[in-house]
Amino acid sequence: MVIVRNILRKLLRFRIVKVGFFSSMFPLIGFSQPEIIAIQLLDIANHTNPVVNIINMRIDWLWHTGKYEKIFPLFLLVSRIDPEDEENWATGGWFLINCIAPMKKGNEMMKTKLRGIDFLKEGLSYNPNTYRLYWEIAWVYYLWGDYEESLKYLDNAIKYEHPSYVENTRAHTLEKLGRIDEAIKQWKEIKRKFPEMRFVAERFIHNLERDKNNVSQ
Repeated sequence: MVIVRNILRKLLRFRIVKVGFFSSMFPLIGFSQPEIIAIQLLDIANHTNPVVNIINMRIDWLWHTGKYEKIFPLFLLVSRIDPEDEENWATGGWFLINCIAPMKKGNEMMKTKLRGIDFLKEGLSYNPNTYRLYWEIAWVYYLWGDYEESLKYLDNAIKYEHPSYVENTRAHTLEKLGRIDEAIKQWKEIKRKFPEMRFVAERFIHNLERDKNNVSQ
């Protein structure tokens, strides 16, 4: 608690104005699915722990003043105060991979990306019984083109209650791996379980079956 008190003293020296932290982050989220970011980038001042609220508002201030290199240590601090805060793990990992890593070069860029995935995996170790961080990790591996690793985490994500995009990602991953029959089966499952995805699923099923038939001819 001594460390937390010292940090709070520093935080409270600043006039912190809560100003839509997440809306301004959208220019930097090209590597993430929009619907995930909409969920992930929520109002940061709604945490039940008042200490975490103050830290999150400090993150807001640092973001708007462009002091990005000082932000991740605060995500790290929140993870120690409340390791069950999945939003913190998800946003902290995303921040390292998509904001800090691109500012670096060569080996340092890759080290930062790997630190981001390690942060996500550490969060998963505290929160193994929901889909969220399995999916976050799977999505990073998908973007990196490591489809086998992505599928491992997606297979775990679907064991828990989850939104449709988890299974959408799994279907795309199976297609990337050339496992077309399994991808078709996944889209049929999406059509059955998520009525709002019916037309999207039917289009992918049609295209995959057509391509499969063309190859076999």
